[in-house]
Amino acid sequence: MSFEENKQIEEEKQEKTEYMSELQKEVEEQKEEIKEQKEKIEEQEKEIIKQEPEPEPEPEPEVVKEAPVTAVPPVDEKKKKEERIVYLHIDVDLWRTKMHKEEWGIRLDAQRSQKDRQWTRDMDLVGEVKVAGEDYGQLAIRESLWKNKDTLERRFVMKLFSPSGYWRGSIERLQGESLANSHAIGEPSPAYVCIFKHTRNLYRIRRLAHFPRFQGQIFGFSYLDENDIFRSFVIDDKRIRFGSDWVIKNIHNKVVAKINGKFLNVGGRFKIDIFEEKLAKDKTFYNMLILFSSTLRFYRDIKKNIKKSIKELRITDAEVKLDDSESNLYLNPRKLSI
Repeated sequence: MSFEENKQIEEEKQEKTEYMSELQKEVEEQKEEIKEQKEKIEEQEKEIIKQEPEPEPEPEPEVVKEAPVTAVPPVDEKKKKEERIVYLHIDVDLWRTKMHKEEWGIRLDAQRSQKDRQWTRDMDLVGEVKVAGEDYGQLAIRESLWKNKDTLERRFVMKLFSPSGYWRGSIERLQGESLANSHAIGEPSPAYVCIFKHTRNLYRIRRLAHFPRFQGQIFGFSYLDENDIFRSFVIDDKRIRFGSDWVIKNIHNKVVAKINGKFLNVGGRFKIDIFEEKLAKDKTFYNMLILFSSTLRFYRDIKKNIKKSIKELRITDAEVKLDDSESNLYLNPRKLSI
């Protein structure tokens, strides 16, 4: 048995050990999340009870001649609202382990990096994407940045590649803006930027303040489409359900898409449905939803990292030094174009 084969066997054993520990950690986190969800539902029920007006005294019954009653089947308004035409369905499947055929092979990383410079040596495949039932791409995270032990230096960068290995787009957390938003709102509020191959524009997704707080969390994003039409959306957390479920509303407060997360899935499986025909053809829109879904599995750890970073900044004299790739986003684009 060669040295490389021995090394690969040892790495697989280590990955299995890490997987078991991560699985146990994930189960504990799911239990905590269920407990938090139950507490928030109880708070919501109490708030609703408080807001309900006191019942008025019933008036004395009047004698009215009975009219013939025609049987009319009851209309379930909730079911009526749920019945929407799905113009595009997307599946985002984040794996929990590395034991996938896409990860096998010693020379795969070298081959991928030769195809596209966006594939760096620290990239790690974590999932796949299907659009309308067909393979659309693979998701990979920059593992060395995500596992950095320095709280203030830890970064989140997720990239989407085509099935053939070419870069489609990326989403990364903005460290500076996340800290600024969290400081202003008073709780961990990450901010992301999306970068795509098909356009030179940057697209930001920010967690915003949600009032009242018990109703969940909300993100916002906006952009100019190919026809220079301004589009604005919110991604609203559906707190009344377990798991990770979000609805996407346009500026007219109409639900145009939905993200459903599978409950108690130890990896991260999300189904995206788009209910508007124009948006189903908008590459920017559905790619942003794909990349946003890829962050949800890591959302709890991202918030913990922001919380620790703010705590460290408050008790020490440390200063925030942004990465060069993020610092460049603060430059004046109009000044550069002169």
